[in-house]
Amino acid sequence: MKADVLLFTQTMHSLLSSFLPLQSALAVCKEVLTGKAEKKFTARILKKVNEGKKFSNALSDEKLFPPLYVSLVSIGEESGTLPQVFGHLAAYLNGKRSMKRKIIQALLYPALVLATAIAVVFILTIFVLPRLEGIFEAFTNSSENIETQISKLKSGSFVSMIILFGFMAILAVCLATRRLNAKAALAIDSIILRIPLIKDFAMTMQMHDFSFAMKLLTQTHFPLLKSLAYAKNVLSNIRVQKAVESVCKSIACGKGVGKAFEDEKIFPEYLTAWIKIAEENGEAAEAFSQIFNYYQNESESLLTSITQAAEPVFILITGAVIIAVIAQFVIPVFNLLGAL
Repeated sequence: MKADVLLFTQTMHSLLSSFLPLQSALAVCKEVLTGKAEKKFTARILKKVNEGKKFSNALSDEKLFPPLYVSLVSIGEESGTLPQVFGHLAAYLNGKRSMKRKIIQALLYPALVLATAIAVVFILTIFVLPRLEGIFEAFTNSSENIETQISKLKSGSFVSMIILFGFMAILAVCLATRRLNAKAALAIDSIILRIPLIKDFAMTMQMHDFSFAMKLLTQTHFPLLKSLAYAKNVLSNIRVQKAVESVCKSIACGKGVGKAFEDEKIFPEYLTAWIKIAEENGEAAEAFSQIFNYYQNESESLLTSITQAAEPVFILITGAVIIAVIAQFVIPVFNLLGAL
């Protein structure tokens, strides 16, 4: 979700918590927000509300707001709990932004290392080796032997570049295919949930978002089946989303909620255990609140561990890149100089 939605949500929470009427809050929000995009969509929403349109319907007309966001606001309108709803949404969106920042920080260093490695190999191959070849030919008579060795260097560098660009191309194709093809997206997301280490992190993030949505929906006494149908929209992994859809179908056919989740082997045992408890005591809101708190702590712990482990790992990667460059280019060049 974009930063302008977070700013809008935080501002509306502050204004509505100050007991301002909705229309007044929107009018003040439009003046307070500094970004052009925020001002424009807030003005459009205010205009529609002044014309008699429901606030949630005005939000749904703006493509920025996902279905769950609109649904929660609609519930807040009907129950008179808009300040609380915006408070929950603001806290959740702020947490998501913090997580994204931590992930970007963890990935920034390896991205720089990879970019540096590509740049070094490219410069050596395109600019340095051709000049070395000319220099060696000018100062030695054994040009045929020198050309052979430089040709080997070029071949090695081209192989290195092909490997690097090949990896990047495969990654780009996977991302593009996932976005454009539903079946491919399902296959890729299923593979992600099978990769060691990555699967635990991915599932924790998915359960964090899902349990947040279910927590808010069940707290407002929204029907469980409808809550599940709305909550699945926050899931970014298509495989997990399909599993929730399957759970909804099973419940609609008369199967127990706990059993429906248990039959979908993809869900963690912690989730299914608490859902079974909720089914027995009828406290779904309390159960999903507990689940959300658990996955909130788990996600923060995982991100902290990844960030702390990233530095030594990427120092090793940097060292490996330097050694590879020395072995591939520097040592052979010195060998050529020794052959003169």
